[in-house]
Amino acid sequence: MAPRNPVKRDSDDLSSDCSSDSFRKSTKPKRMHSLDKDSDEYKRRRERNNLAVKKSRSKTKLKTQQTVERVNQLRQENEMLEAKIKILTKELSFLKDLFLAHAGSAHGQNLTDSELRYLKNEVDSQAVIDSANQSA
Repeated sequence: MAPRNPVKRDSDDLSSDCSSDSFRKSTKPKRMHSLDKDSDEYKRRRERNNLAVKKSRSKTKLKTQQTVERVNQLRQENEMLEAKIKILTKELSFLKDLFLAHAGSAHGQNLTDSELRYLKNEVDSQAVIDSANQSA
């Protein structure tokens, strides 16, 4: 097999290759000519641009309004859930007290009927208040 001969190139050949169009970045050519402000083409472009700006601003405004509505909706939902947590916490406390009273009665400790009614009424009245607040 014959040895390969490297292709010799002049530095001029390399520089001409690097400056060719294939090595340049492909960007859109900028418009060099400016339009006369009185021309129909200029007015048409300004009108199209103005419409595009109005459309963009209205889309942005709509998106902002939707976001604000969603935030308000989530706030209301959060308030309802917090109220529900309060109700459930009170119910849990009542049930714990009831359980302890029952367990205590097995060990000689009794809650009186009036104490049980007081605990139940307290939980019931709080539940009514919380549900009224949720409706409002």
